[in-house]
Amino acid sequence: MSTITNKLFPDFKSQHIMMVHPYMYVNKDYFIELVNIYKNLNKIFLDNSVSQTIVLDQNSVLSDYYIGSQESDIRTIYYNCDDVWIRDFMPKLYICGHEKKRIDYQFNAYGEKYPHNRDKDFKNVISISKGNIELNDFVLEGGNLEFSSKGIITNIHAIHKNNIKKNINIEHKLSDLRESLEVEELLFICIPGIMGDDTNGHIDNLVRYIDENTIVYFASKDKKYCNYKIAYELEKQIDSLISRSKSITNAFPIYHNSNDVLSTGSKVLPYSKLNFILTKNILVIPCINSNKDSIYSDLDRIHIKNKTYVLNSEATLFEYGGLHCLTANI
Repeated sequence: MSTITNKLFPDFKSQHIMMVHPYMYVNKDYFIELVNIYKNLNKIFLDNSVSQTIVLDQNSVLSDYYIGSQESDIRTIYYNCDDVWIRDFMPKLYICGHEKKRIDYQFNAYGEKYPHNRDKDFKNVISISKGNIELNDFVLEGGNLEFSSKGIITNIHAIHKNNIKKNINIEHKLSDLRESLEVEELLFICIPGIMGDDTNGHIDNLVRYIDENTIVYFASKDKKYCNYKIAYELEKQIDSLISRSKSITNAFPIYHNSNDVLSTGSKVLPYSKLNFILTKNILVIPCINSNKDSIYSDLDRIHIKNKTYVLNSEATLFEYGGLHCLTANI
């Protein structure tokens, strides 16, 4: 009988968040609103003893934007990233013995949609050592790998889209990942992303673990809602996913309706309540102006014990991301 030595590192076991300061958007009209999101997160993390690492370019000064002691509260990395979406280019982590190790895979900015050479090399500047799990010919993103300690949920639709130029067997690669990590279960859905999602359907807009046995998922009862068809199909796939799972015992819908839509011109932006930040002790859920008063009633259904904050994330959506996207749990 083999002994399982590796454990996945889920968000809800983490008490340390890494973010890339949005210096590359300094000339955007919404830069101040974007920075205010970072400042609010900075204070929330400080108030709840969540460690922080901020990635800055050489021209940015930490104290101009963030509060807290640089020695005890905030660590810094000086590196010029292409973008802020560190969830996707920061390697996912696992525990080997008592040490965190990183899982290396390839990052190509969602099928080479954006510049990404610096982001794909970011793994080489962090202090977390490389494990023995390498998938360097396989494109993955952290936002499409949802971990509990024992299982992974991913959206295989996004994986196929982002590896479209590669002649590889996706299912075999995922099986190799499962075996290398000694994971009890690897579960997947196959569904397009919500409207405006340029990642081709990352799981963190659709399904999230909130503890070892509980998931929440994107749902809607509003047939006029622009993402209703996706929510309807997802609910059917969630039923199948739960029937296949050995560990998931609770699944709660997080409902969306026509009030949960943010548009710019004719383009719908990719807002999802599922794109929240979760640590051991806090939950930070994104809102937009039109739904901020209704968010707490959504949370009543999931009975989460973490201290909960609601934070307007409209400025992140103008760059097609959310709160979870701009953070990495380490």
